[in-house]
Amino acid sequence: MRIRQESAAESDSFRDAAEVCADEKTGGGNPSATPRALKRGGRLAAEYVVKVAVMSAMLTALKFALSFIPNVEVVTLLIMVYAAVFGALYTLPAVCVFCAVEVAIYGFGSWVLLYFVYWPALALLCCALFRRRRSLLVAVAIAAVMSALFGVLSACTDTLFVAVGFSGLDLGAYWAAYYVRGLYFDLVHAVSNFCVVGLLFLPLCAAGDKIRRSVRRA
Repeated sequence: MRIRQESAAESDSFRDAAEVCADEKTGGGNPSATPRALKRGGRLAAEYVVKVAVMSAMLTALKFALSFIPNVEVVTLLIMVYAAVFGALYTLPAVCVFCAVEVAIYGFGSWVLLYFVYWPALALLCCALFRRRRSLLVAVAIAAVMSALFGVLSACTDTLFVAVGFSGLDLGAYWAAYYVRGLYFDLVHAVSNFCVVGLLFLPLCAAGDKIRRSVRRA
């Protein structure tokens, strides 16, 4: 199933910029024109910050809500929906804030490098693939493949940190043992994301479009 969809973030950004320029031109020699444009720009900046904050807060809150279920999460789903509805302008900052908040909550570990590589990469990939079209088939494929890749990258980052602290260790054997030990959880991660994205991606995109339009009209 494919749905043509113009990048929402690009449309909003271009429209906002056009309206600010219109405010400036309309005033002509009127001294109030520039303050009005500045006020408009300030409001748009405030709206942008609020949207990014809400998006990142949802990532953190829903990840925590499902933390009692090993390797079942909706962060992947939300990032994909954000990318499809709002584009990179909103999604990438929200993901980076989410990663920073996770570090603030749980402290530093080998997973920090993993988070700051994996989640932004997922966001950029989805923004690129959903820039013009939304495909459920592509969405579920990304969810499954990237979830499996998460396990591979997790083993790599942990092995990297071990290599720094222990010299003479057989890194290949350590990586293989680490990966095989977590293979069951990686499978759960991939299957659960495949199902969750398959069921909720398009409905949440439709809901996100409605929210974006309603906020735009407000």
